Amino acid sequence: MSTKPLGRRPGTGSSRGDIVEAARREFAERGYERATIRSIAANANVDPATIYHFFDDKNDLLTAALEFPVSDDVIRLLIPADGDVSATALLTGVLELWQEPEIAERLEALIRVAVTHPDAAAGVSALLRKSVLGPLIDGIGSDDAELRAGLVGAQIAGLALFRLVMPFEPIANASIEELVEAVSPTIRRYLTGALDANRPDGSDEQA
Repeated sequence: MSTKPLGRRPGTGSSRGDIVEAARREFAERGYERATIRSIAANANVDPATIYHFFDDKNDLLTAALEFPVSDDVIRLLIPADGDVSATALLTGVLELWQEPEIAERLEALIRVAVTHPDAAAGVSALLRKSVLGPLIDGIGSDDAELRAGLVGAQIAGLALFRLVMPFEPIANASIEELVEAVSPTIRRYLTGALDANRPDGSDEQA
């Protein structure tokens, strides 16, 4: 009786990158807990043993899959280092990026993993802080920049949740222009306006 060979299936050309992409898709669709080594292997068209050739376990694979979907160059365009952060440009740029299938898939995977696995949530939080909130804090540059950046991040994360992960109408299908018009004033206030209800709004808000 023949047995099925373990390891990489011959002739498929599968690689570590294929496995990471398959894992990212599984994490996006199923969340961390429901995604299994077997399902990831099937998605990547390899045997489960091939995954263990590259990764110690599912947590190790998760670390490889937790790659922020937007490059540093794009982040610098959205969040200029000179402090000239525009609420309208930032939100428009983010929403346009979400129209790219690969970026949307990776972001969805990050969100699903964060909300389904406590240990992964810390990793996602650290990744977002390094890739997005850190540059935004530097761009804002005020004493309360960390709070302001966190509020901006929370606003955008909420949009991502209702637009990508658990589509909520009419947000899911609203146009970019509609969302920018509705949400950018709030982001603008988080960036430069008064956060204390007892203080007047700042006069240096940016468009």
